[in-house]
Amino acid sequence: MSDKACSSHSCPRFDLAAANLITRLWVGMRLFMAGVDKFRAGDGAAATFNSVNYDTKSGLIAKLMSDNSFLPSILPPTAIDQYAHSIGYILLAVGAWVAIGLFSRISLLAAGLTFLSLGFGLAALPDDTELSTNIGIGIIITFAALSTVKHGWLSLDGLFFRKKSCHSHPEKTTEAIS
Repeated sequence: MSDKACSSHSCPRFDLAAANLITRLWVGMRLFMAGVDKFRAGDGAAATFNSVNYDTKSGLIAKLMSDNSFLPSILPPTAIDQYAHSIGYILLAVGAWVAIGLFSRISLLAAGLTFLSLGFGLAALPDDTELSTNIGIGIIITFAALSTVKHGWLSLDGLFFRKKSCHSHPEKTTEAIS
């Protein structure tokens, strides 16, 4: 009977904790590496990472959004430029925040909204094939991480805000049975 009482949502489940860890780390890694990529020029051993590359790439993103989408008809050019020039830093910050697992619900919400903003920008372009294959998968995996966040004891949330499990309180187990 005590096993039945301990199978409630208050008891830790390694399978769901591992699922949360893996999906949360995937989302964090994906966003963080997309941010790092904004600072890259070149490939392989010849790749360089610096702020000049970032300025060049963000300028190209702003130009692409301004020249090839309907966004200039609904947004001022300064808004498009500000988004393009800040998205790399947003990707780095949100990616790192999700990966460490602190305030996971809020960080995963921020990740989902970041993916959604990237999806909106891609959808505004004439060729949006990357939208469903890349951004859609990111949103689905973010959903999976959010769905398992209450089992996220393999995170900083779990370390700092862990509640006592029913295994450490046998009186709660017997109360649940009666």
